[in-house]
Formats: sequence, structure tokens, C-alpha cells
Amino acid sequence: MVQQKLTQEEYDVIIDLARHGDLDDLKEIFEELDGDLLLEIKDEHTLTNPIHMACGNGHLEVVKYLLSKISKDQATKLINSQNNEGNTCLHWASLNGYLDIVKLLCDEYEADAFIKNKFQHDPIFEAENNNKDEVETYFLKKYDVEPIADEEGNVNININNESDVKIKPGEEIEQISKEKLASLQSNEEFIEERTKNLSL
Repeated sequence: MVQQKLTQEEYDVIIDLARHGDLDDLKEIFEELDGDLLLEIKDEHTLTNPIHMACGNGHLEVVKYLLSKISKDQATKLINSQNNEGNTCLHWASLNGYLDIVKLLCDEYEADAFIKNKFQHDPIFEAENNNKDEVETYFLKKYDVEPIADEEGNVNININNESDVKIKPGEEIEQISKEKLASLQSNEEFIEERTKNLSL
């Protein structure tokens, strides 16, 4: 295997092959090149790497192949690397609903499902927000946040000590109005106090 520095143009070719799922050409390239080069390959503007592209476009076999070319620790680091929008490979697989890829990244490579992008969205949110129910369900089960339902499928949230609840049912709007009014009065008093000392 040849270990060499590639040009950005050559990086772009590899990124594009991963994007289109061209496994045969990628195998041909990485028979000649050291797999560690994957750690350096990214788009110069978007910081997107080949794994991002393969994950975002549902190319499971390409993802498996490319990750097999580097150590597990390196693979986890690459999977969790963020592009210029803060998205990881798991963000892209999740928002596009590629459950097999999501499982591979999380179960075999310990991808971090709680990394937030620039919009403060983690991969779990992306799955939910884009109606990728299978992926969302997988995350809920994997991270033990699945709600518990009774025999009829109703989800119950029990409050052990009702005295801890300060707002009674049916009084929510009234309570919010009281809080807002108190806040406004407090602001008016503050302004009056500050303007007393002004001499115009």
C-alpha cells in the first residue's frame, strides 16, 4: 500500500464515489492507498468526509468497507467528526432514515447520538423531526427512553406527590397571566425608580 498525500481534487473524487455508492472504484483506490488517508479526506468548504456522503445516501456496503480500512478507534473518531454545519455521519443517516447504517454506527462503532449540530439538533432529534419513525424508535430503545405503556397502549406519567404541582389543571392560563402581570409591574416599578433621579 502506498502512503501518500493526495490533492484536494483527488479527495473530491473519493468523496464523490462514496456519495454515489461506487464500491468497486473505492476498493480499487484503497487497494493502492493506505486506509489511514480516510482520516484526512474532506471537502475543503463543507468539511464533509466520504463516510458522511455514504451514510447520507444510504450506501451501507460502502460505509462498512471504508470503516474496515481503519482501526475501530479511528472509525469512531471519523464517524463523530462534524462538518461545517456541525453534522456528523449519524446526523445524516438519521435524518434520511437509514436504519441499517444508524445501527452499524451506534452498535459497532459507538457513534455519539447526542452530538449537537449548529442548530442544536442531535441525531435523535433529526430522526424525529424528519418522521423517520424506525430510526427514532431504535434510538428510544437503545438509550432506554422508551415510554412505558399499559395493555391498551396508553402512556401514563405518574406524579408521586401531587403537592409538588403548583398549578392545578384548568388554571394554567390564569397562572401564566398572573406571572406576566407581576413581571410587567416589576418592570414599571424599576423604570419609575430609575427615572425619579433623572433631571430633565
